[in-house]
Amino acid sequence: MKKVILYGLIGIMVIAQVSCVEAAGKDKVGATTALFLSIAQGARPAGMGGAFVACVDDVNACWWNPAALIRIKSREILYVNTRWIEDVDGNFVAYAQPTTAYEEKKRVIAGSVILSNVSGIDGYDGLGKPMGSLKAESRAIVFSTALGLTPATSIGASLKAISQDLGGSKGEAMAFDFGWLFSPRENLSFGMNLQNIGPKIKIENASNDLPLNLKLGFCFKPTMLGDNVKAAIDVDVPRDNGVGVHGGVEYWASNVMCVRVGYERASENRSGYSVGMGFRGSGEGILKAINTQIDYAMLSYTDFDPTHRVSMVTRF
Repeated sequence: MKKVILYGLIGIMVIAQVSCVEAAGKDKVGATTALFLSIAQGARPAGMGGAFVACVDDVNACWWNPAALIRIKSREILYVNTRWIEDVDGNFVAYAQPTTAYEEKKRVIAGSVILSNVSGIDGYDGLGKPMGSLKAESRAIVFSTALGLTPATSIGASLKAISQDLGGSKGEAMAFDFGWLFSPRENLSFGMNLQNIGPKIKIENASNDLPLNLKLGFCFKPTMLGDNVKAAIDVDVPRDNGVGVHGGVEYWASNVMCVRVGYERASENRSGYSVGMGFRGSGEGILKAINTQIDYAMLSYTDFDPTHRVSMVTRF
């Protein structure tokens, strides 16, 4: 009975948030701040067109769906470098570790840092006089955790400490994410992540909302192809834009190499295809238990130059 009540509350929350976020997004295009929080992290999910909420099974879950951290089987460290549109440079570092929780249920804890900077911005004072080139720096320190409720269901949350320095004007805020993962079968998963729930950030005399976003995802593994193929579809419902759609496929051609393709329509002026690849291997001797995976992705958007991501995951 308790499980039924819990699932019912989660369902009501999802329906309510979809309605509120979608309605707000139509009226708040470009009205949010801390937009670096909206830049998807990880080369592996980028290669799949950003369709990753339900199929994530590694430390990338820190950004994509904290509930999916429950799938991690060993300690993992992730580093991501992103060359984004409009000269935005970003880095993402994350660490995750499985533990045991109350009643011997599995629990995973994780920590991550999101860094973003933009240089070469033309600055002006209150009278419109040029102030030279300015630099914008943003940072979020994140603590995440996931708990397995049943063999098929897990929930997760992330707490974020956000700070921004826009050419000397600073602001800070706290926010959190709430994630949910449901896998009724080994080859089928559904996921949800409500990101950046929190108050406005005030910088000098201006206060703006955080980029609240609801991510819903579906992942399927065709049984006739074994465990080597994943196909996924995600839908984004952001506070500050229209609904986005993502789709992608990952295929491991062997134990050491994979290819990925995807497509996304993230907004009216940002859509396009993505391609990616990954390589993994283990060390020798005393390093045999250490597994390293390197991923690369390129996204080609219709109205922007291609963007690139490189990431490395180490498991031990």
